[in-house]
Amino acid sequence: MEKIKLKFLLFLKKNRLEVALVTLIVFVALVLRLYKIDQFMTFLGDEGRDVRVLRDLLRGNLVFIGPQTSIGNMYLGPLYYYLVAPTFLIANYNPVGPAIQIAFIGTFTVFLTWAFGRKWFGKPAGLIAALLFALSPVAIVYSRSSWNPNPMPLFTLISVWGIWQVWAKKKFLYLSLVGVSMAFALQMHYLGLLLLPVLGIFWLLTLKNTWSKSKIKLSLIKHTLLSIFCFLVLMSPLALFDLKHDFMNFNAFKTFFSDRQTTINLNPARSDRFSLILSQLSTDFILSNTKQFAVPAGLLTLAGAVWLLLKNKKNSGYLVLITWLFFGLLGLVVYKQHVYDHYYGFLFPAIYLLLGFGLASLATASQKAFKLLGVIALIILIGLSLSHSPVRQTPNNQLARTRQIIQLIIKESGDQPFNFGLIAKQNYDESYRYFLEYFHAPAFRGEDKITEQLFVACEDGDKCQPEGNPAYQVAIFGPSHIVSEWNVGGIKVYRLFHTR
Repeated sequence: MEKIKLKFLLFLKKNRLEVALVTLIVFVALVLRLYKIDQFMTFLGDEGRDVRVLRDLLRGNLVFIGPQTSIGNMYLGPLYYYLVAPTFLIANYNPVGPAIQIAFIGTFTVFLTWAFGRKWFGKPAGLIAALLFALSPVAIVYSRSSWNPNPMPLFTLISVWGIWQVWAKKKFLYLSLVGVSMAFALQMHYLGLLLLPVLGIFWLLTLKNTWSKSKIKLSLIKHTLLSIFCFLVLMSPLALFDLKHDFMNFNAFKTFFSDRQTTINLNPARSDRFSLILSQLSTDFILSNTKQFAVPAGLLTLAGAVWLLLKNKKNSGYLVLITWLFFGLLGLVVYKQHVYDHYYGFLFPAIYLLLGFGLASLATASQKAFKLLGVIALIILIGLSLSHSPVRQTPNNQLARTRQIIQLIIKESGDQPFNFGLIAKQNYDESYRYFLEYFHAPAFRGEDKITEQLFVACEDGDKCQPEGNPAYQVAIFGPSHIVSEWNVGGIKVYRLFHTR
């Protein structure tokens, strides 16, 4: 312990300016993610579903599966729920608690991006990568809400760092870290599968390099088995669920990869999505949601990546990074469905590490023209991030509004039983259900009991028509007419009685 303390103090003494800068970057990252988090955080159907599961978990109902995926009828593992359950308890069942935890996880990922970037590419690269990551509008948005894909950047970064330690430094103890972090990444989102080629390639290279050294090879195999054991233990709840439910998840996976008409194209050469992915990557992650010059900026980034590869063939960190990016983008190119921003979560740190290394290489080049180009490019990217920062937007107030709507309904119900329905094109009612249960409202689902009154929250604006609406919880109530209506933060709330 004394040695660690001395090393830390010596590091501080030798790198005072760098420590000051990275402290400032981490502080800014945390402030941007925590700023009015209760007002900016997303609280829709998915988030409502999750807090209902967390509530039941804290009451003793163990969870063996996580959320259902939007494509393929597959279920993720439950690790996300166990990860955020403590902060939900500390926050006294307030959904803001897990959101704050995600903000801290996102900030810690920024810190690790600096630490790993510094180790791989030097001080300037680590600082630039961390700064761009800290200010990234997309990264901020996905670091201030409690949602299972949001911690994924942390676990993918740790997985890749771990396999680099194994391959480049022959520190096989890190294999256990790889197994644990990979299990977490995979249970945050199944796009974590795209990490497997990266981990597999560098494990095989390590095996090749140690093949003639029996003692080292034996150590590698021993730690590999331990890593697999850690991975399987963490994945075991999902396996138990499958055993109990006729291998539902396994069969869904098999269908996803065998029925490739609408899911994936296993021949990248025949994919027509390269320009789409390049444009999206450039627009959302490099140019901070600026659509102008997206394709040229993406092509310049690709050219820069190749240039860095030619200049740094012996840099083990860059070889791991470029392999990570290659297989990640390849997987997104062959995927046929719409690619949302959070699908890139497993690549967030890689994108900013590449930008950090590239800009640092330009800014520290001996030629003045390259120096100037690197500095100008960095200033432009920082300016775009600041001008499009999500903290400049108007808060959505989804959490407070949902709570207010339910409190209004309970008050207007006169403590009498009621049914509840939601009319929305892009949402479902789990967030409302959470507060109905939180306040012990006398609410019933239509399939359980039809009461004398129905309350409907309408998120579809003025065009909403609850009378005769086909939404299930509204339609099951039967013929009805509006007797009262209110407006809560732009959401129309209706009270309906049966039409006799």
